[in-house]
Amino acid sequence: MEMSMGFLFLVLAVVARTAATPPVLTIMSPDGDIVDCININDQPAFDHPLLRNHTVLEAPAYLPDIDDTNWQVWHENGTKCPKGTIPVRRLSGTIGSQPGREATLGHEYAIGFLNPPPPKIYGTKAVMNVWHPKVERAKEFSLGQVWLTAGSYENNELNSIEAGWQVYPEIYMDYQPRLFIFWTADAYTSPKCYNLRCPGFIQTSRKVLIEGAISPQSTFGGSQTELTIQIWKDPNLGPWWLGVRLSNGSDLTRIGYWPLELFTSLTDHAENVQWGGEIVNLNVSGRHTSTQMGSGFLPGNDKAAYVRDLQIALSIGKFQAVSDLKVGATNPTYYNVEKYSNTSFAYGGPERGDAVQLSLDAVLVCICCFGLFLFF
Repeated sequence: MEMSMGFLFLVLAVVARTAATPPVLTIMSPDGDIVDCININDQPAFDHPLLRNHTVLEAPAYLPDIDDTNWQVWHENGTKCPKGTIPVRRLSGTIGSQPGREATLGHEYAIGFLNPPPPKIYGTKAVMNVWHPKVERAKEFSLGQVWLTAGSYENNELNSIEAGWQVYPEIYMDYQPRLFIFWTADAYTSPKCYNLRCPGFIQTSRKVLIEGAISPQSTFGGSQTELTIQIWKDPNLGPWWLGVRLSNGSDLTRIGYWPLELFTSLTDHAENVQWGGEIVNLNVSGRHTSTQMGSGFLPGNDKAAYVRDLQIALSIGKFQAVSDLKVGATNPTYYNVEKYSNTSFAYGGPERGDAVQLSLDAVLVCICCFGLFLFF
């Protein structure tokens, strides 16, 4: 699918803004990333035509600007972005696109969900351990995340906001697990909005890098690195806020928010929530990929990836434990899911180690998450 002229304009606008506004500080990460600290009011979000007059909102007072955020590789040299700026990774790889439902072709899922979902969902919170799955081809990915959605594929009205960890060599140019976010307002029809690569998500944190590599990762028989993701509707001003925490930190770190101006269906509440894993299977030469999901082990093995402490908000600002968790997988021969309790489950596969990391290819299909609902 060719890039739309509107989206091309937005991409060029982001490039032009970056060129016209030099960073306040540039940080060289030990893993080769180049991180630019840019003025918070010059971030890519404001190139979106609906956000031209938007003023950055203050984060909720109950999410302090904590200092204990040294869990990304770029922090290892001890340098952080100054106040009034946000970290932005210089772009490397690119992402292709497919229209609507076609965008989920080749995507396989092992997830937890609610069936039927409650009438209105105002947020979700989950804890997942972070792994380093092998990804066979650069155009494939493996991730663990949460989804909040509203609307449907009809008339391209599906809205989705998503966050978690991901290995995706085509766009990150390596095989490290990285913090990522994603959103769509038109059922994945437009070229996809990963991270800060297209205007929309407004970042407020100067200490957490979206696209930043997560370190350390979980190990077999050793320590577990756990990522907490929380997305919730602001009780006063309405946007969807994102907070994260790694392992046993006492507080969530505020990252930023998705403004309501971006959406048509997620303006008041979400209609569905999912948690779990996803991979892309390109089925090259008719052979199923060996890309791993989670840790690479199937549920039933104590090495399998897990998601725990699932919560949802049934009213604004009030979270509660999930009580009616269901689980499902689209291809259980390779990737499966097993419910542990009403608030936890294990997922992953294919429990074999023959994935190979090939040289970086080129342009590909982007993440599209909601496809599993087609199976229920």
